[in-house]
Amino acid sequence: MTYPRIENLPLQVNAFNWTWSKMEGKDFWIGRETDGTKWLMKGSGSFYALRERASAYLLQSLGINSQSSAFIILPEKSLPVVNNPNIERYQLAIRYIDEHGENCNQGEKCPLSKLNDHFKEASKKVSFLEACSIKNIIDWVKLEVMACLCGANEPSERLFSEKHTLYVIDNEQMFSTTPSNPITCTEWFEIEYDTTMKITFDLCKRLSNINNRDIEIFTTIPKGYVVNEIWSIQKLMESTLKFAKQFLKNMGV
Repeated sequence: MTYPRIENLPLQVNAFNWTWSKMEGKDFWIGRETDGTKWLMKGSGSFYALRERASAYLLQSLGINSQSSAFIILPEKSLPVVNNPNIERYQLAIRYIDEHGENCNQGEKCPLSKLNDHFKEASKKVSFLEACSIKNIIDWVKLEVMACLCGANEPSERLFSEKHTLYVIDNEQMFSTTPSNPITCTEWFEIEYDTTMKITFDLCKRLSNINNRDIEIFTTIPKGYVVNEIWSIQKLMESTLKFAKQFLKNMGV
């Protein structure tokens, strides 16, 4: 089954008939629909839910392979609430991605194994990633550039799926503050400046095509869903668009 884009998911999912289980090794929950569809619920609350979903929606609109999600209101008798009565009921459900395990049916030909063998080189050279057969691997560079452009406390994370596809996950730290210059805040420019700059220009051009109506769509919340919004994500998104346009202008693009 093809992993769905956010625009193809409902704004909010109803978890009334879900079954729940704790995620092994983490304080997260896995919710299962009656048809077996799985969702991840991290229990971070409504503000992080808004930031994660809005950021992922933006990333997907720029061509970056991010995880998808929908808002959720935990039923009063759901296991996460029974287990922790103080948990905020307004949460986010992230469509589950089956992560690549230690044992791969491709054996020594597994592209992730090859990537791990050369991790130090991979984390510095765009050209090395371009030669890798993992799908969307260049999003590794893009997520770090976007962390600068979107004022993130820290970059989003990477998840490699069973099908050797990179997904950008954990976007909830995006839009923590105003943008910063990617040339000085990410190490990708240190070795392959021109290649990284080309990626950055492309992202800024795509950001320049985002408008206020798009931002309204990215930050839409369902009727009856309450967000404890500590600061305005919409305004920080607007500052990212302005920064991207000014960055291109300053660089003579």
